Amino acid sequence: MAEERTDAELLASCGEEPAAFRLLYERWAEPLLAYCYRRTRDPEAALELVAETFAIAYAKRDRFQDRGRPVGAWLYGIARRELARYHRRRRVELRAIDRLGVQLPELDQASIERVEELADAAWWRTRLDGALAHLSKGERAAVQLRVVEQLDYPTVAARLGCSEQAARTRVHRGLGRLAARLEGDR
Repeated sequence: MAEERTDAELLASCGEEPAAFRLLYERWAEPLLAYCYRRTRDPEAALELVAETFAIAYAKRDRFQDRGRPVGAWLYGIARRELARYHRRRRVELRAIDRLGVQLPELDQASIERVEELADAAWWRTRLDGALAHLSKGERAAVQLRVVEQLDYPTVAARLGCSEQAARTRVHRGLGRLAARLEGDR
């Protein structure tokens, strides 16, 4: 029975048996969607990132070696790299869009709500708000400017009235505390 096979067995057989890759997709698509959504806060981007992750996984399936490391970890590694690419591209695209005055089309509300539901966005928003409340005022402001507003460090430093190194330190410490707090909430 295909559904009883491990992820590694499914991945190994998907070249001859396309349904095996579909099962792998069904096992991992929603967790990866939640992962990507939490890191982009953009349902459309999260869906595209998951699709790209699975396209890469299929194309590189022969490179996976079953050495006790789960296929899920391999998929998350692919997703993490795609997210990094997305964020680099996104910064460039947003600057170009801003310069051109272009408006991006949006997903309909039902689609957004479905992605947020799958990603358990309300739960994460509540946890994030609580974790942010535990940061110092300086750390919270630094994280807001750097992460949410995506400002560069010299601008963050100027807005906070501190050195660039102090701004980097506040962001680093703030993100570390947020991560520790959010991981503790799981």
